Amino acid sequence: MKFMGDHPLRGQSEHFHHERQHLAPLVTHCYRNGPADCAFVAYLQLIGEQGLMRDEAYCQVLKQLTANTSLKPDSCQSGWRLLYVLTAYCRCSAVLKPFLLKFFHDACKSPGALFQGIAKACEQNLRKTFQFGGRGVLPSSMELKAIMAGRSSKRQLFLFPGGIERHLKIKTCSVALDIIEELCYEMALQRLQAMDEYTIFIVTNRGQNVRPLNKREYILDIVTEMEQIDSNYSFWFRRVIWANPLKFDNELSITVHYNQVLPDYLKALLNVVPQGKISEQQFNQIAKLSALQHRAKDGLYAPTIHELAEYIPAQLFSKQGPQQWMHLVTQHTHAVQSLSPRQARSQFLGTLTTHT
Repeated sequence: MKFMGDHPLRGQSEHFHHERQHLAPLVTHCYRNGPADCAFVAYLQLIGEQGLMRDEAYCQVLKQLTANTSLKPDSCQSGWRLLYVLTAYCRCSAVLKPFLLKFFHDACKSPGALFQGIAKACEQNLRKTFQFGGRGVLPSSMELKAIMAGRSSKRQLFLFPGGIERHLKIKTCSVALDIIEELCYEMALQRLQAMDEYTIFIVTNRGQNVRPLNKREYILDIVTEMEQIDSNYSFWFRRVIWANPLKFDNELSITVHYNQVLPDYLKALLNVVPQGKISEQQFNQIAKLSALQHRAKDGLYAPTIHELAEYIPAQLFSKQGPQQWMHLVTQHTHAVQSLSPRQARSQFLGTLTTHT
């Protein structure tokens, strides 16, 4: 009786008892009027503000699911969807956790059970909430409507360097770490140490505001906040640590790293020129990198002087005349003609990592 909340636990404050009396009507109101209305948000706010209410909230919903006598055909379905959101937002106590997991497990294993899929999703949500802390931003009306309609995921755009697009399926409890892992797998990176070198950034104000996400942040929390601040936000995937060697056996990985490194190279951020003097070896290296850039664009013939100026950092281009650059680059252009654009990008990265 005490565990199910039928009368207060020993030591509970009068305030908690008062709040608990209001919880059952809220649950009932959600059932009657549809969980997507304002009562649903008020319900989440109440149990979010009152930590002691979380177990009571779970028990109230489980009680209605277990002994549901409603004549409404979607009553149990609404209850499960309410539970789905609860598990995404609220941790239960360590005492209740094993009972709650057993409830989900039994629902998944019961032969002929109608709610096996959502029961499994609730279990996954709860484990994720214990791991990462739970969603912190109340769901938008659009997200609530989707959940109550049985849709628990959405497609979200993420941008690799160079504007390469990837639309990923984001679930209610997807965190930044999940996205990093999925994008790293696509680049054939499976070691956790390698994944630690990548980050998701949230970009707003037309690229002026860039913030790295903590790997524990919930993507849909960020989406909900950004849609109120700047609807033109975007998510960028970038490498931020370069401890592990580059992999050259995956085309996407090569292209992603090439697209990220190239702008820094062209800003002369990767060139070391002692006392502003360029050696003959460095002139040849810059010429080779220019030829590789040209081949990476599938160029077969020597670049024009205008193209050449785009391949060489401006600070270095002025170190000798355009015709001298053209002579050097033309020599290297012939040497790299047999390469494919992918091979040219690989050699560009390999040359940079060897000489910088």
